[in-house]
Amino acid sequence: MSDEISDSPKRELAKFPQPSDYEERITQMWQDKKCFEIEPEPSSPIFTILMPPPNVTSQLHMGHGSGYTIQDWLVRWRRMKDGQAAWIPGLDHAGIATQMMVEKQLTREGISKWDLGRDRFVKRAEEWKDKYGHKILDQFKTMGFSCDFSRLAYTLDAQRSKGVRYAFYTLFQEGLIYRGQRLVNWDPSLQTALGDDEVEKKEISGTLHHLIYPIEDGSQSIVVATTRPETLFGDVAVAVHPDDERYQNLIDKHVILPLSGRKIPIIADSYVKKDFGTGALKITPAHDENDYLIGQKHHLDMLTVLDDHARLTGDVPPEFLGLDRFEARKKVVIALKEQGYYKDNTPHRYTVPHSSRSGSVIEPKLCAQWFVKMKDLAAGAAQAARDGQIQFYPPSWQKTWLYWLDNIRDWCISRQLWWGHRIPIWTCQNPECGHVFSALEDPLNCELCGSHVLQDDDVLDTWFSSWLWPLSPFGWPDNTTSLNHFYPSHVLVTGPDIIFQWVARMTMAGLKFHGKLPFDKVLLTAMVCDKQGRKFSKTLGNGIDPLDVARDYGADALRFTAVFIAPQGGRIKMEMSDFQIGRNFVQKIWQATRYIQSITEKASITPLPKTEKMLVWQQGLLHELALTAQKVDQQLSEFSTHEAVRTLYHYCWNALCDWGIEACKLTLKEDDSDDVCLSVMLYAHESALRLLHPLIPFVTEELWQHIPQHPDLPRAKALCLSSFPHNLPVYPDSHSKWLLIQQICQKIRGLKQTNNLPRTIYNSLEVSLKVHRQAEFLSPEEITLICGLSHIGHLSILTRDKSLPPQSLIDGSLDFEVAIAMGHHLELMDELMEQLENNRKTHEKFLVSVNKKLGSPGFLERASPEIVENTKIHKAKLTEKISAIKKTLESFSKS
Repeated sequence: MSDEISDSPKRELAKFPQPSDYEERITQMWQDKKCFEIEPEPSSPIFTILMPPPNVTSQLHMGHGSGYTIQDWLVRWRRMKDGQAAWIPGLDHAGIATQMMVEKQLTREGISKWDLGRDRFVKRAEEWKDKYGHKILDQFKTMGFSCDFSRLAYTLDAQRSKGVRYAFYTLFQEGLIYRGQRLVNWDPSLQTALGDDEVEKKEISGTLHHLIYPIEDGSQSIVVATTRPETLFGDVAVAVHPDDERYQNLIDKHVILPLSGRKIPIIADSYVKKDFGTGALKITPAHDENDYLIGQKHHLDMLTVLDDHARLTGDVPPEFLGLDRFEARKKVVIALKEQGYYKDNTPHRYTVPHSSRSGSVIEPKLCAQWFVKMKDLAAGAAQAARDGQIQFYPPSWQKTWLYWLDNIRDWCISRQLWWGHRIPIWTCQNPECGHVFSALEDPLNCELCGSHVLQDDDVLDTWFSSWLWPLSPFGWPDNTTSLNHFYPSHVLVTGPDIIFQWVARMTMAGLKFHGKLPFDKVLLTAMVCDKQGRKFSKTLGNGIDPLDVARDYGADALRFTAVFIAPQGGRIKMEMSDFQIGRNFVQKIWQATRYIQSITEKASITPLPKTEKMLVWQQGLLHELALTAQKVDQQLSEFSTHEAVRTLYHYCWNALCDWGIEACKLTLKEDDSDDVCLSVMLYAHESALRLLHPLIPFVTEELWQHIPQHPDLPRAKALCLSSFPHNLPVYPDSHSKWLLIQQICQKIRGLKQTNNLPRTIYNSLEVSLKVHRQAEFLSPEEITLICGLSHIGHLSILTRDKSLPPQSLIDGSLDFEVAIAMGHHLELMDELMEQLENNRKTHEKFLVSVNKKLGSPGFLERASPEIVENTKIHKAKLTEKISAIKKTLESFSKS
């Protein structure tokens, strides 16, 4: 591709688009021209989007592709509108996920991380990151993403690590980071603690076991209900409700713990539900979240009986020591039955926490971890939403946001991993000192006594670096020009699944470390799932690879489909064949350009003429263009991308291709050098390419080179640097008339198609148009246009006092009625009569069903307003169809 794009048409376009012929070439042109690199200009406002940095665990899937396409669409649109727009790319080291993938790789090689040691394992993880990081960047370019790659940031590089160290040190010095012995979510497979937001609760079918705990004096017993009999060795109490009459006389007595012989008290606590199980619960504070709270309230001991691998440990009988928790459950139940401590069991559905990383069942574990105090940090983010400083798209997410922030718990930030930011805490090894401190630079010795120090072995939760993302790509904590120019960004585009882990925490970090919100708008994209309804996941490996889609359908088809089928904030099921939608659209635009090229390649294009020189369809098409440009601009301003893609589809497929080009062909049939027609069509088509370019950039950039320049549309070095259509000419009166002409044509076409009229008689059909509101409104040229677009022989205009001709197929509306005379085609009448009768009966049957539904109070109460309204519209259409059929039957009955 040359440095400058010629104003004259180039070679003839291929019959069908072959993305492999132009996508890589255009990508290289964009990079060579540095079309997307931007330097801060303090005097110029800039539109900025920060890319949610993808994990380097493996290549992207279409869940990422969908969200990133929306970001690129917004950035390209603003770049064409204002010139100043930046999309900052990044990569995330993904601590747990990457370590898990590398450990799997090591297992296949027959070794473990312990065989390598920490330093060599980290080196292997870095090699993994380099491999998949490059693949991800290649995917970005394949999908046409207009990132400023010169600003690529990585959460584990030197500058980002400096920011992490500064944030930790600051919070530690302020007392907002502390080490505490708390019950955490423990992943026995990955051997690490997880945050609350890394846990998925799944409902499973299990068993509620009823166990007999004898009272100390041997006079009676109490039956407890539990789903986890294997943890009874950690029991420190039995709890009953203080108002439960069954157990009033047992409160403060002691029971003998089965299989153990240990004595534990019976306590009263209102947490216990009298109607659940037996109304008596075993309390195991070190292995159950609710029991932990009861244990704290009653100052109970915390006995740990499961180790890091979820195997029985500690004070348990030898025959159970070292058993896996699930194996132990079976053997404990057998032992309880043998010794007479097992009463019975019942099937039970209950919720069990699972690791979102490994899929393992989470084990609540009491251990020392590092935490961030969140209450004060969360208050500012919550208030910003209440004050309207942060807006959500869709807005329904604000309620969810506030609920989480208002009920937030302290954040467990330590992970028992080797891959990630090592926690910047050092402990003095002098027994007489033992000072624990943080530092901005790695210390050589204790800051108090000068003795040898050791750094904490754990690493920080990946989200601790990610929550700094609004600041860190711009050189923070240094006070850089980029930081002052690009912060805050304008809109965050991300999936709703990380609104808490990431979006809320970034808001807190921005307010804490820079005093400003990092963004004021949050656009939540659709959740992309496989056909089984499972979210696309790198870990599950169920995602669709964008490279496969681009290879088979083209990157533009990928981008178009990803937005077209995805409602904002909802869930969609995606499969490979869906991308045919985008391919069909790209081919439609390609064929339209081939036509425009064919009619303009030898023409001298003139500026748009004055109104009186244009036909009604030409003014109507230009007005539709202006409305589309205005609507798309507004929809993108409001982040209504799902609506914007449909607006573009309607204009390009229907207004331009189906109506505009067909009308153009009829006009040029009379005069193939009509300057006005050529000028209007080139203007409308080139403007369409500009409208479409931010969404489907490759094919539009390629096609743009193959059409001549329109005098009213200045040319740039590349389409991506051209202006977005604005301030376009409008013709409201002609547009209204052009839409009416289309309605008439649709009525005629509809009558021909629904009645299966043979094509051989199209040109001999005589059609009457009865106007209800005005006597004359169509010129001879416009009547000829209707005949050409409808493929009929003749159109007569009837005033309201004239009757429609007999033996006609009739359809109508409030404004007009259309009648196709069939008197000259008597051989078709019997077949048409039978078909019409069948259609009438079918429609009447459906109408009865719809009326019944609308007459049901239950339906009107339960159904959404949208469904009720759509049902009413369906009723109106059925009624109109039945009326039209009856009129036709009456007409046929006339001799």
